[in-house]
Formats: sequence, C-alpha cells, structure tokens
Amino acid sequence: MCMNLIYLDESGNTGLNFKDTQQPVFVLAAIIIHSDKWFLMEKEFHNILRQHFIGEFPDDVELHAIDLRIRRKCFKNLSQSQCLAIRDGMLDLLLKYEIPVLYQRIIKSKFEEFCEKQYGSGIKINPYIMALPFICMGANDYLNRKAPNELGMLIFDEQKESFNDAEKTLKTLRLDPNSLLKTTNLVEKGFFVDSKKSFALQLVDIAAYYIRKYEEYKLKMKVGEIDKQTFDKIKKLTSSGIQTKTDDIFEWIKQNYIK
Repeated sequence: MCMNLIYLDESGNTGLNFKDTQQPVFVLAAIIIHSDKWFLMEKEFHNILRQHFIGEFPDDVELHAIDLRIRRKCFKNLSQSQCLAIRDGMLDLLLKYEIPVLYQRIIKSKFEEFCEKQYGSGIKINPYIMALPFICMGANDYLNRKAPNELGMLIFDEQKESFNDAEKTLKTLRLDPNSLLKTTNLVEKGFFVDSKKSFALQLVDIAAYYIRKYEEYKLKMKVGEIDKQTFDKIKKLTSSGIQTKTDDIFEWIKQNYIK
C-alpha cells in the first residue's frame, strides 16, 4: 500500500462575514506527504526551528505564520532576520521534498454575489464548505494519476468549527452512491489532530498564509514587501493547480448543502 498523508489548513477565514476588508480572500490549502518522506521532513522541520533558539529548545513552540510574521508568542524574542529565515526554511523544505501543494481561492465579495445568483436570494455558504470538495477531488485526482493504489488520508486541525461539515463532505464523497462527485483514493474518515503536535499542519499553515498573500497581490491588493519575498517559492510550490470541473462542484454543493 502507498499511503499519503494530506494535511489541510485555511487562511483568511471569517466565516460568513464576506465584507472583511482586512481579509478579502479565503484560501484552503493542502500538502500531500508520502509516508516515505514523513520522518525525514519531521526531523528537518525541528532542525530549522532549533537553529534559531538559544539554549534549550522550548517544548511549547508552535509555528503559525502570523505569529512568525509579527514576532509574537514563541517568536517574540527572535530578530526579524531569524523569523524570515524560519519562514524561508519551511517553504524550502516543501520544495526540497517536492511536496504537492493544492489550494482553492475564494474572493469573498464576489463569492457573496455568486451564492445568491447560483443558489438563491439570501443564501450564504461558508467558503470552507465550498473549497473543501475542490481540495478533496484535487487530491484524489493527483493520487489516481500517480497510481491506482496510491491512497490518501486527510488530516485537519482539531480546532475547526467546521468539523461536522468536513465529516459530512468526506463521507458523502466516499460512500453516497448518488453523489455527483466521488473519491476513490481517499480512505477512512478525516482525522482532526492538535496542530501543536503536528509539524505538517504547521507547515501547511505557513503555505496557506503566503498563498493567500500571493493571491491578494495578484488581485492588486496591498501586500507587504516582506510577504512578496515568498512569491517565487509559492509559484514553484503551486504550479500544478487543481483540475476539478467547477460546474460539478457547484451542483454537488447544491445537492448536499442547499435546503
């Protein structure tokens, strides 16, 4: 059996508030780590962090892009250059091991208009719910293209309010005989774990944050110069894209979430 661990996280999540001018873009991202690479990557992840902490490495270090970006919590005593080195080291780690990165972008202002036009007046859908089947089908297609026996297991941060909706999506895609969309290479239920204990969830947090910044930049929104430094790496990481048919996703959402 060829097992792949698929870690998901989002950036710019404001729920049904589509008018947040500070976070106009929502991104759901996933990284796919083959089991053969997992132990090596975990070791290198912690080595990157240890290089920048003097003395005994603290047990409670948890890597979040925004904490690193503004140097708070675990990173408040590090210099800006140290924080940037950690950021770049994590993105380089994904590049070194050729980790596939999938993502779905949603522009919130346009999404609000889309929901009403597609599904009816007053209808709002959480962007996470819309983006998740794109990621699931994209990951499934990626694994199937590699080989029919390439299997994947989805892993989420346990602190997500969308737990029940995520479970419903995965079960429907896997088991419902009437579902317009079907996954064949994603096994088991989704697993929700503490991101503090998962280096890969912390990695996808970094990826999702800077993918969102890149997408905001593409939309000619104001983005900091420090964030722009990551864009060459982001373009390399996300070059493959998702090939899922959008009309099928929209119809599937209507079948399963619009009452």
